[in-house]
Amino acid sequence: MDEWFFTENGQKNWVEAMELNTLTPELPALLMEMGIRYDPNRLAEVLRGRWMEVNARALRVAATLGAFFARVAKDYAVGGFTDQNLRQRAQELRNILSSLGASFVKIGQALSSRPDLLPQPYLEALADLQDRLPSFPTAIAMTVIEQELGASIGDIFSELSPEPVAAASLGQVYKGRLRANGQLVAVKVQRPGIGDSIAIDMLLLRRLVAAVDSNLRFTHISQRLVPLVDEFATRLFGELDYVAEGKSCEKFQALYGMMPRVRTPGIFWDYTSRRVLTMEWIDGVKLTDKEAMARYGLNVVDLVDVGIECTMRQLLEHGYFHADPHPGNLLATAAGDLVYLDFGMMSEAPQYARYAIIAHVVHLVNRDYMAMCQDYYTLEFMDRSVDTSPIAPALAAFFDDVLDKSVNQLNFKAIVDGLGGVLFQFPFKVPAYYALILRSLTVLEGLALSADPQYKLLARAYPYMAKRLLTDPAPELRSSFEDLILENGRLRWNRLENLLEEGSKSSDFDASQLWLLGDWVISDAGVAVRKPVCQELVRLLDAAVADEVRQRIIRQTGNAGWAERLVPMQPGERSTAQRARLLLGTLTGQLAPQDRLLLSSGTGVFGLPNLAEIPQVVDRLQAAVRNAMPKLRELMDQPGAAEIRAELISGLSQRFVARAVKLVFGPQAGPQLGPRHSGNAGRLPATSAAPAVGLADGVVPANGTGYALGHSRVPAAVDIIPSGDRMPL
Repeated sequence: MDEWFFTENGQKNWVEAMELNTLTPELPALLMEMGIRYDPNRLAEVLRGRWMEVNARALRVAATLGAFFARVAKDYAVGGFTDQNLRQRAQELRNILSSLGASFVKIGQALSSRPDLLPQPYLEALADLQDRLPSFPTAIAMTVIEQELGASIGDIFSELSPEPVAAASLGQVYKGRLRANGQLVAVKVQRPGIGDSIAIDMLLLRRLVAAVDSNLRFTHISQRLVPLVDEFATRLFGELDYVAEGKSCEKFQALYGMMPRVRTPGIFWDYTSRRVLTMEWIDGVKLTDKEAMARYGLNVVDLVDVGIECTMRQLLEHGYFHADPHPGNLLATAAGDLVYLDFGMMSEAPQYARYAIIAHVVHLVNRDYMAMCQDYYTLEFMDRSVDTSPIAPALAAFFDDVLDKSVNQLNFKAIVDGLGGVLFQFPFKVPAYYALILRSLTVLEGLALSADPQYKLLARAYPYMAKRLLTDPAPELRSSFEDLILENGRLRWNRLENLLEEGSKSSDFDASQLWLLGDWVISDAGVAVRKPVCQELVRLLDAAVADEVRQRIIRQTGNAGWAERLVPMQPGERSTAQRARLLLGTLTGQLAPQDRLLLSSGTGVFGLPNLAEIPQVVDRLQAAVRNAMPKLRELMDQPGAAEIRAELISGLSQRFVARAVKLVFGPQAGPQLGPRHSGNAGRLPATSAAPAVGLADGVVPANGTGYALGHSRVPAAVDIIPSGDRMPL
């Protein structure tokens, strides 16, 4: 806001936003109703009966926040928006929200993950907000328990701690033992009156932002705020219903409890109600308690890694995630398990968003900023009526520097901060689930950084994403897989190898699921990637055959130089040959001796296959693969496999012909090969007449000692090939 606040209309709207003037007593039932389905109109209707309480609260909030906004407006009017000034105002806002109580503390925490609404200094200041309030008297807590559970404390518990073992803004926790079965339990009791306070604050906040929304043209805010308040209020009222929290805990356990080292407390439903939650007591220590962690021999980075893997599955697999994983809600057990607590604030990422997030990461890795701009439509950051292309230069300006580092070196918070700077410059509307995702991951990285300043969250998160890209058959993820491994129609081996290496690090990686990837490649859906794969297989086979031919030349002539000159290395072939040897070695190692594969066993020069023999080479390769990998047999019987075979034969034919021409006519055939040779200098004597080769027009025998191509005179392969190896190609 700027000068609007000082106008007569602005002052009037501010005061009107804070006024109510009637009376009725339906609030307890209303709070239960709001927890199930938030209705702001119903809330306003019921609160008309508490006008004195509402007005008193309105005066305090108006005076406190009004003075702050006045200072911000003055800064804007005099051009005082310096970095130092922003940080000072951000600290002031954090202190003000903390002084206004639980509702506003939670508002501040929510705003700390909204880079589309606030500049970076505010996000950093509000991230430090804590929702700790002094505990309320135990006698009152006991009364709440007895009222909610309909029995005396002695009838329910054989033991109950005299003081709370933990306290927060909405409630506090006692340690007890159930009389019925002797089970140790944690008993969470809601703070009396907190629901009333939240209801009033949400009403006032909604009226305030409605006044701001009506004057958006005078502000720097690009989206309406009332929907954001309604969404926030829905979550906050949901936190007041402990029955819903217990169900959320059990849902979380059902989805993620099977993960190694992930635990949640069990719920005791006979002793749970809307304001009392009784759950299993789990002994553990906070990840921030360095002394206790050391005493148990636990490593915070190791446990954060468990949390990252679990968070990836929450966000991108099932979409149901813990939206408030702050240090107080995470415990480490002596056995090394990570325990999730407090399921009052949960959220869901829609299916389309889960795929879009992975696609966004792929586009980021590829530096495809225009594609990233298109992602913002899918993620619903932007309405499709808005042109996002002007955002691409801003993304490039930030990420080009960041991406000079490898994925393993990227700092997630630095990326979030930089992206936040871009979001704040443009009319983004960040959905609530996305802001909560950023907050969840940033909190986890912060925990790890406290123990290891070099910790990189993306390096830990990438294995899960790699596994999903390799094994998830969803069309959206197959499309992202294509984007990642293809460049201008060519397969990027390094990317594919990196996916396999990183994906195998995921705790639930199942190599057998890679067969789904093979099935997709030979299906109609994989047509875009099939040809590049075939081209790469041709390069691998060609490099493998060329390597075998060089070895034969060396064995038969004893001259390594001739091997390199007659079968020269193509650009990049050395690494391709190494990769081919590795893959063929792996394949050969799984075969019986009689099935071992020898590619260069044709009747051409030094075992180079002739055109008629190339299909046999491909058939031998297929037979070897079938024998080594029986699971591939079904794939090879599908129509796409025939296309692969045809592509291999065609590609190998072209390459082998080119190799044969260079081999027969020598390394300097044609003007591009350098100085002409004359005479027989440097050549081994031929032991028989040269055969007719007939590979290309214009090739004729030249006195039995070489071949003439145009006007060049070059040494021929027959000049150095022992007679027993002279076979027509």
